[in-house]
Amino acid sequence: MKRLNITNFHGLTPSELRSYEKQESNANLRNRITAVRLVMEGKLGKEVAEICNLHRQSVSEYIRRFNEGGLERLLDRKFSKGRPCSLTKEQLTELKETV
Repeated sequence: MKRLNITNFHGLTPSELRSYEKQESNANLRNRITAVRLVMEGKLGKEVAEICNLHRQSVSEYIRRFNEGGLERLLDRKFSKGRPCSLTKEQLTELKETV
């Protein structure tokens, strides 16, 4: 397996990343920061995956995102809006009145 490398530190050090970890309330986002910090400290992707209980491909993805856009890109989570509502506006109004 190819060793993961941080190619752009974006001015952050491992100790600064540790501070961001402590400030982050969302456990999933905190895990992403931890993964990047551990790679920055010299751990292998496979080791980081075991430590953080992640798939190694997820660790690779987090490193890629961090290299592209720093912490902002790493913590960016876009969700799809989901399937559009199948009810018409009239049906929604009727449903609201019924309930």
